[in-house]
Amino acid sequence: MNNQKLFLGIAIFLTVFLLWDKWQITHVTDENGNVVRKSQITLDTSAQNTDVPMINTETTQIDLPSPPSIDESHGYTTVTTDLLTVEISHKGGTIQNAYLNDFPIEKGGEEKFQLLSDKTGMLFQAQSGLASRDDLMPTHLSLFNSANSNYQLSTDTLTVPLTWQGKDGTTVTKNFHFKKGSHIVEIDYQITNNSNQAIPVKSYVRLSRSAIDQANMMMPTFTGGIVYDKTTHTVQKNEFDDWDEFDAQQSTGGWIAMVQQYFIAAWIPNQDEPQTFSASSSNNLHKLTNANQQISLGAGSTTTLPANQLYLGPKEYGKIEEVATGLNYTLDYGWLDILADPLSWSIHKINDFIDSWGWSIIIITILIKLMFYPLSEKSYRSMAGMRKLSPRLAKLKETYGDDKQKLGQKTMELYKKEKINPASGCLPIMVQIPVFIAFYWMLLDTVELRQTSFWWLTDLSMEDPYYILPIIMGASMFIQQKLNPPPPDPMQAKIMMSLPFVFTIFFLWFPSGLVLYWVFNNVLSIAQQWTINKRLNG
Repeated sequence: MNNQKLFLGIAIFLTVFLLWDKWQITHVTDENGNVVRKSQITLDTSAQNTDVPMINTETTQIDLPSPPSIDESHGYTTVTTDLLTVEISHKGGTIQNAYLNDFPIEKGGEEKFQLLSDKTGMLFQAQSGLASRDDLMPTHLSLFNSANSNYQLSTDTLTVPLTWQGKDGTTVTKNFHFKKGSHIVEIDYQITNNSNQAIPVKSYVRLSRSAIDQANMMMPTFTGGIVYDKTTHTVQKNEFDDWDEFDAQQSTGGWIAMVQQYFIAAWIPNQDEPQTFSASSSNNLHKLTNANQQISLGAGSTTTLPANQLYLGPKEYGKIEEVATGLNYTLDYGWLDILADPLSWSIHKINDFIDSWGWSIIIITILIKLMFYPLSEKSYRSMAGMRKLSPRLAKLKETYGDDKQKLGQKTMELYKKEKINPASGCLPIMVQIPVFIAFYWMLLDTVELRQTSFWWLTDLSMEDPYYILPIIMGASMFIQQKLNPPPPDPMQAKIMMSLPFVFTIFFLWFPSGLVLYWVFNNVLSIAQQWTINKRLNG
């Protein structure tokens, strides 16, 4: 097997992949850099979320409350903590906007990253309500009252109550609990049944979102929904285009989440009670819903329903699993998760020790190179041998160029005489490719790189502002080619010579953390190959 053909095939594949990926991305973005599909910029808000879970009574379908006959500016309450700023709509107690205070949009900027949004075409909301019958309990469409329009966390905890009263005198207080240093909002209900009959009731939660794509030139991270079944430890994970493939399921524990690069919103119900998860979509609005266990609330009684937790924050490796079992599945490492996960564990351990993400990338690149050193050495020895035989192979081609069979025979005799196997350098390279791709995916979804500076790089998750690394990367690819035997075919040689320039252009917009990895991997490869060539040539 000709090594040059292998390299050429890999390079062409990556080039076509990058061109295709870039072609698929439309450039309609919100202020957070999320790309909104053009077909989904407008949204029919009149059909938003009118369905609620069913109650097990003789009347199996809940009668929905009539839309309130008031102005749609129904008001909201703003809550500010050290980590979150959320707007709670008085209609249903929906969290209609949420900002992550510890994640500015731009490094050092005042404007914070917005995760939940009520903007048309970029809708992303966390809804919750009570399912019952005959409008006896407030759904996510019912109107609540709030004593204050603004709350500020000044101690370790804060509770924000919203109140509702039914036509039969039943009262519901929907409490939002916040804690200092936490991205979790906990929601429970205090219900007093002032009627003369028992009321069946269960709480439910929902995430509703219009579809988006991630603006990533390389391998876009997963953007969509996830349903986790704690009972069987299984995960349903679908992009917005595959939403209809979600299966309704029941579980004790579990959670639902909507995921994008770096951040998630996840509803985590009581992990000790039965749950019913479902998915639906309409008018380009995608919904994940969980209904909790149903109870019967006796006449004249008061109860507090178990709390549902809403996590609004980053996908931090190691920490996300502490929020809920299985939440680490929201980290998207592509189809090479089995390789990317240990790489992520390793780079986080290295960073815990040296406290520098830039140096952590360099160190783990060195470790990967050392791990594959025996395979790489075999590959480079093969290429060095091929380079040494290049003049003799050229002479054979000149002599037997018109007789392909004779040329092949003489070429194989030469390989056998010099004890060189042209295919021996291919397998080691093929073995390493999955590791390199897994490393790419791992870095793409590592939120800790976001707005982390290193040397002149202001943000390892963004492109090099001065394009220094891509230029160095292109130069290193060029040097690597010079160390390899030239392709015998002139057309192949021209294509190979153009690849460093092509990849340099692509890498101009790559996250600088990824380019840093490529640069040091190339530098180490050049050093290794140069040493082997020198040793073989005396």
